Amino acid sequence: MQQHVYAEFIGGPEDGRSFIVPAQNADLPMGEFTFPSPRDGEAPCTPCAHYNLRDQRPDGVWRYQYAGERLSP
Repeated sequence: MQQHVYAEFIGGPEDGRSFIVPAQNADLPMGEFTFPSPRDGEAPCTPCAHYNLRDQRPDGVWRYQYAGERLSP
């Protein structure tokens, strides 16, 4: 089982950005991603760009499609 997978953003403010994300069970990455993610002790981002897992390219890179902005809690 892989511990990390390669991914990229499609659309939105982070279009074309590629990154490495931790894999969950069965070598699958997280189902959604909010960028940037606030860290402990940091002010939350308002609003944040939200991406949903879309598909996997033939070369194995997972793609996240822009799904709009979300306010962080």
